[in-house]
Amino acid sequence: MPTERVPLQRPRRGHVGPNVLQELQYGPSPYLGSVFTSRAELEDAWQRARERLMAMSNPGRRPAAFYEIEHPGVRRSYDTERSDLWRKGLLTAEEKVTLEREWKMEFQKAQAPDFSINTGDGEVLHGELARIAHLKWADVPYELVRRWTAAVRRRRPRAEAPKKALNVTSAG
Repeated sequence: MPTERVPLQRPRRGHVGPNVLQELQYGPSPYLGSVFTSRAELEDAWQRARERLMAMSNPGRRPAAFYEIEHPGVRRSYDTERSDLWRKGLLTAEEKVTLEREWKMEFQKAQAPDFSINTGDGEVLHGELARIAHLKWADVPYELVRRWTAAVRRRRPRAEAPKKALNVTSAG
């Protein structure tokens, strides 16, 4: 005989709901507050969802719960998060390679002799000011800029000094 009852669905072991994932990723809602009732509940949810959230993150980016639980302290701004994690050695090997490749491309782009950028407020920067602004925008660590700049300078051919005319008289 068929029944109209719907079986209760129990949460799967290790599963976290979408509202929990959202808070772990972005932090508590400024309007509704936290979905967690205790620090232990937050840490338990982070342990269950950590691998999934870290895999979903872009290279050099971390979920809010990472900073709350694993790396407490002042969180750097979004604009400098990647270089901060790079400096502190908190990137995976793959992330480091990916970011350094991206940063190197931005550095090389800024080396063009006619490089310029628009600041967004109608001002156009040229030359060294444009390079500095672009590398800051791309969040390229200063340490890498120094290393790559030194390498560029070593590769540039030096301007040749004018040759002096030799007055050689032939003895005959």
